[in-house]
Amino acid sequence: MAKSETKLLLQSNNKNLLPPVFLAEFSNADLKFKKRHSLQFQSYRSSEKNALSNPKKMLVASTDKLQYVGSNFESEMSKVTSSLLKVGVYNRRTRQFKLHDADFFHLKPLLKCRVDVNNSQKSWSEKTQDLALTFGSKNRKRVISSRLKYESAANDTISHDKVQSSISSETTITEENKEECQIIPPQNKNANRVDEIYNIYDVIPKGDYDCLDTEAKIFMNVTRENLQLLRNDAKYCEFILHFLEVRFQNLSLHTAKLLCYLNYMTVLIKTTYKELKRKDPFPDIPQPYKSSLMEKYLVNRHLAQKYCRIT
Repeated sequence: MAKSETKLLLQSNNKNLLPPVFLAEFSNADLKFKKRHSLQFQSYRSSEKNALSNPKKMLVASTDKLQYVGSNFESEMSKVTSSLLKVGVYNRRTRQFKLHDADFFHLKPLLKCRVDVNNSQKSWSEKTQDLALTFGSKNRKRVISSRLKYESAANDTISHDKVQSSISSETTITEENKEECQIIPPQNKNANRVDEIYNIYDVIPKGDYDCLDTEAKIFMNVTRENLQLLRNDAKYCEFILHFLEVRFQNLSLHTAKLLCYLNYMTVLIKTTYKELKRKDPFPDIPQPYKSSLMEKYLVNRHLAQKYCRIT
């Protein structure tokens, strides 16, 4: 008689979503299924959504006398986050093999007892210390009391130091905020136009603004041929080059001065720490704009006095 051959076919469950299978392992349980419905199961799922991990679930098994509770995130198997449990079910009639997602639960008896919340939060050394204070000898109690007084005094000293450090840090932050307020110009809340929000002399000193006539001529006399030369020199940022390309025909002297000063500020911002350590960190910024920018925007104000003589 020829042996019957059985073929196993794996069927994908992407189209038909199969329900998950719960694998339960009982600990300290004496289960005797004498009745048909002697054991009832209830499952709970967490509302938190995390795409990187499986949803947290709890399984409760109830009998006439006791309940068993377990979760899929507290067992040893659930600690391996990269594992994915599957259960295969073979249908003898259709000779097909279907895979179901599975969750493993380690069920333990749920014992109802009084729990001292304060006691459960204490460490093992603190509990041992409480026992010694209650049932220990006089010498043991005296040693523990002295140590507790010493720790209390040390904690008071540490807390005082923390308060002093926080006060000093708040003072430093306040001073930094004052310096920041000095850098940011005041706003005109009654302004009707954009150019009326800030006073231009709060951003550019009046003396520097009057001296920008000579430097602004390079933007006043620009042509399409000169634009390509300016782009090849790589001395100006893309915003200034694009603005000149669009508005070079009707460029006013005021706008040219603003573009020139904006270029100096851009050079200041792009300067690295290594370049600041040089003798002249801003060779592309002429005087007196170099001194005023360093005085206003550098943290170490003494650097401005050091480089004021550079021409």
